[in-house]
Amino acid sequence: MSEIIAAIDEGAANDFLDTVVAGLGPQSTSGSSSLGPFAVSYSVSGTLSNGSVDLIPPGTIQIADLRLDWSASATLSLDLGDFLPEIHIPQVCIDIPCVGTVCTPRIDITWPTVSVPVSFGDFVRATVDLGLSVALVGGMWKVEGIVQGVPSLAFGPGTAAIVAGIGLAVAAAVAWVPLIGPFLAGLAIAVTAAIGIAGLTGWLGPIITPFISGTRFPIYDQPEWFEVLPATSAIDPAVSVHIDAIGAEVQHNAPEDELVLSADISA
Repeated sequence: MSEIIAAIDEGAANDFLDTVVAGLGPQSTSGSSSLGPFAVSYSVSGTLSNGSVDLIPPGTIQIADLRLDWSASATLSLDLGDFLPEIHIPQVCIDIPCVGTVCTPRIDITWPTVSVPVSFGDFVRATVDLGLSVALVGGMWKVEGIVQGVPSLAFGPGTAAIVAGIGLAVAAAVAWVPLIGPFLAGLAIAVTAAIGIAGLTGWLGPIITPFISGTRFPIYDQPEWFEVLPATSAIDPAVSVHIDAIGAEVQHNAPEDELVLSADISA
C-alpha cells in the first residue's frame, strides 16, 4: 500500500490546468512548404488556453475545447504565368520608300514570379486526450499529461476570410507589373479558387497540429529525496525519505472522478 496519497477532483483539475496552460507560454515554428500554386516560407506562433477538463478512469484527462490562438507571417512566391494569358506581339513589316522594308521585333511577354508578404491569424479548437506519464529524470520524479493525438481541428470563423485576403494581397502586390491592369480582378479570383478553404486548412493543419499534439502538461515534480523534517541543529540533522515510486491514475471515488497521485517511500 502506498504511504502517501493525494487527489484532486475535476473542479480542482480545471483550476490547476488553467494555471499549467497559462504557464506554457507562446510556441513558434517556421519552415517552407507549398500552398496551392504558391511556394511558401512561413513563421507561425501560437498560445494555448484551457478548455473544460473531464477525468476519465483509469488514465485519461480529456480537455474539450482546448483553444490555440495562432498568427502567421508568410512570403508567398507565385509565377504569374500560371494565371495570366500569354501575350505575343507579332512582327510587323512595312515598306518605306527609299528605305526598304522595316520590321518591328516579335515580342513575347514573360510574366514574372512575384513574392507577396502576408500576415494572418485565427484560432482553432480541439478536444484532446492526455495520457498520464510518470518518470524519474535526473533525480526528479515527473508526472505529466501527454497529448495522445489530435484527431481534428475546428478552425475559427476568420479562417474563411484568409483565402480572399491572400487573393487581394497578390493583386495589390502585382499592380506595378506593366499590362496587368485588366487582369487584376481575375487574378484575385483565380488565386482564391486555386487555394480554396480546404486547401488552406489542409496546409495549416500539419503546421498547427504539433502545437497541440507535441505538448506535455507538467502535473507534478518532486525530488526523489524528500525532506520531511528540517535540521534544527548540528546534532539534529534533517530527516529525509526516499520516494521509491510514484503512481498516477484517474479513479472513480463516488460521487466523482479524481486524479490520484500515490507514492511509495523508504527511509
